[in-house]
Amino acid sequence: MIDSSDSSQSWPQVLFEQATGILMNRFDLDAAHALQVLRKMSQNTRTQMCVVAEQLINNDVPLEALRGIEDVMYSAPADPSEESA
Repeated sequence: MIDSSDSSQSWPQVLFEQATGILMNRFDLDAAHALQVLRKMSQNTRTQMCVVAEQLINNDVPLEALRGIEDVMYSAPADPSEESA
């Protein structure tokens, strides 16, 4: 469960960490892949990432969020240095 008494982290950051942790454990992903999967789920549903993260934590993910995530899960993580080139 989320500890709201810890004010050192912002609420969305806590959600992202919990959601990526769930994805990492469930699908044996590293942190970069888990974050990409969370992003893809957000794009699929046109929903903010923090909302998708909360849905994932609460086991209430819509089916359309899962469309195409296997492509992200099995691809190399995006290299941020390549995006600026």
